[in-house]
Amino acid sequence: MPYTKLLNRVKTVSLYGFGQSIPMAAQLIISLLIIKKYSTALWGEYVTLLLWVNFIVIFSYFGNKNYLLKQFSEQPSKIYTTWLSNCSTRFFVFVCIAIGSLFIPIFAPYRILILLWMFLLFFTQSFEVLILYQKDFKFNFITEFIRNGAVVVVLLFFTATLDLEQLLKISIGGLFIKAICYAIFYRATLKNTSIRLDKQILVLSIPFLIPMVLGTLRTKIDSYYGTIYFTKEDLSQYQIFISLIAIVQLGAAYMVNPFIKIFYRISKKTRIVIEQQFLYLGIGVGAIGIAIIYGIISYVYGFIFSPWNYLLGYLFMISLFIHLLLINEFYKHNKQALVAVIIGVIALIQLILGYYTIEIYQSIGALSIKVVGQWLVVLALLVFRKRFITAPN
Repeated sequence: MPYTKLLNRVKTVSLYGFGQSIPMAAQLIISLLIIKKYSTALWGEYVTLLLWVNFIVIFSYFGNKNYLLKQFSEQPSKIYTTWLSNCSTRFFVFVCIAIGSLFIPIFAPYRILILLWMFLLFFTQSFEVLILYQKDFKFNFITEFIRNGAVVVVLLFFTATLDLEQLLKISIGGLFIKAICYAIFYRATLKNTSIRLDKQILVLSIPFLIPMVLGTLRTKIDSYYGTIYFTKEDLSQYQIFISLIAIVQLGAAYMVNPFIKIFYRISKKTRIVIEQQFLYLGIGVGAIGIAIIYGIISYVYGFIFSPWNYLLGYLFMISLFIHLLLINEFYKHNKQALVAVIIGVIALIQLILGYYTIEIYQSIGALSIKVVGQWLVVLALLVFRKRFITAPN
């Protein structure tokens, strides 16, 4: 590959990666500030709401990212019309979900804040596919830096007693900054685009939504069980451990997501070579990543986890580097329904295992079902690809 082309790809991946890493890095900084200045339990209370809000809002996405990326690749001249139609139609789904959330008991003390939080998540997430397809990574990096920097600064200099309601207001304020930046940046592009409500969009994107919902449930089922079986302090510590692993997880996504539209075109032979390279990369990066996580957990936060936690975390990270490529190959061949079945069955297995292991074994049990589920998905995708997917060499 020519040096200039390679350099441009590295810059693209780096900008995308930095923009995606800022929220996670900021969340770790925020958690550290709250734990050191206030209490571990306060962060655990916030994490409980964060997990369930994010899961509920996902039902309004309707395959927003993967479905639209595929549509953009097939009809590049209709990007903005397709996006706006999808966003406008999904808004009515969001309204139904928002109304339903009013009756969820854990949201009761903060209903108005939760509704605002959910809307801002829906609004900002809708723009992610445009950022990804058009590679507006520099803008995204600046936006995330401003938004998360503002939240960190407010918490750093906050002198009053901080409770959960105040923390929610500060977090939502940062998300509001992000929403305003997105609206201003894309206003000129979208202002002359016609809005067309089309329920067919929802029907066509359901095969993309179902794997997304099941995938979220599968990958975070350990944390959802944690909101039930862990103390607020233990949930707080566990979520920080998982957040650090997620940063490594994003490393794999950084290398793939900016070029997903290219992966829809390359040959089967090329994909297999790339998968092997990513597996070796996962083995090396995972080892470095788990060593860094150990240092941060032990010497920055002062938490104590057993060697089993770190071993399980390492095994989990390795699988991530090939999982994303396999999933997108199934999408390429319109096998979303098959992916949904695979993920659904494995999520059910994890749900059953979690019920019997997490309450007893706590964080080790939670990590165990996370690792088992991840490797079962990878193995199932490899087996079913050989049986159901045919592609030119």
